[in-house]
Amino acid sequence: MYFAIRLSFVLVVMFCLAGKGKAGMIEVDRNRLQQLQRQSHQTTDANAQVRIAYEVIGIYNKYKGHGGPNAARENQLNTQVRDFKKKTVIVDGVPAQGGVWDILGIMKSATGAVPEHVRTDAANLIKSSSKAVVDGLVSYLINTLFGMLAGG
Repeated sequence: MYFAIRLSFVLVVMFCLAGKGKAGMIEVDRNRLQQLQRQSHQTTDANAQVRIAYEVIGIYNKYKGHGGPNAARENQLNTQVRDFKKKTVIVDGVPAQGGVWDILGIMKSATGAVPEHVRTDAANLIKSSSKAVVDGLVSYLINTLFGMLAGG
């Protein structure tokens, strides 16, 4: 009998620790998402925007499918992420040069020169596209993670 009581206490402690560990990781991810969203709104660098978006996408991939009744919203976000990834390519953690140009469908001229206003427009487009992905995913994930914490 003494052994059964000790074993039950050990199991209860292990169960509590496992639950706290999951909740702690959710809280860490939630805080990181909030930091990334702030960084996304503060930075003016297109490469930084793309890196932030890819980090948020990584967190999204970790939790997608746990949203429950939000399947339609999740499908919409999956499409948005897929489109974003097609247009922005990351190589070794850095956006590839072609990614911005693929968005605009621009081909370099025979001389390889691209007018400065085209570069500026492309950078602005990639920044706004990245911010849209970050904002959409963070909004969805914050609500999902809050639900996961509240529900269990």
